Amino acid sequence: MMRLILFIAIIGLASGVQASNHRRSNTSQVSGVKKISKIDNALAFINEYTKNANKMNHGVGITDWVNANHLSTAKFKKELKRIIDEAYKNDPESGIDADPIFDAQDYPDKGFVTESFDTESNYLIVRGIDLPDFRITMKVKAENGVWLVDGCGRVNIPNDKRIKR
Repeated sequence: MMRLILFIAIIGLASGVQASNHRRSNTSQVSGVKKISKIDNALAFINEYTKNANKMNHGVGITDWVNANHLSTAKFKKELKRIIDEAYKNDPESGIDADPIFDAQDYPDKGFVTESFDTESNYLIVRGIDLPDFRITMKVKAENGVWLVDGCGRVNIPNDKRIKR
């Protein structure tokens, strides 16, 4: 009887070690995956937007580009559309006088890098690579485990957080 109990204990211990090793190997696979930071998608968004803007007349329109892009929230897309529609309602010939995402008429052609990030408010400031004095305020928000742009330039950024030009 004692041998049977010892045998069962050894089998139980061995299967516990095997399960533990299996969990460890899964953990190492998971930890090997590159984790995306809160600001990676924001930088990708603004730099891809800059590339599109650099295409001059061959680029996609602002709202079409943002709607096709997966790096911004639905709230951001809705507010951008509202800003543009309101501008065209107020001035049907000219529409918007400045790009609402850059919050300016001109922008750095070579894109942006992070200048600062507030981990509590999730606001970040990006600055131009070729124009370091050109800065834009952005805000990120987690949705379904993914960090997305929820504000940029004039879109969903309060006046006190916008960069003064």
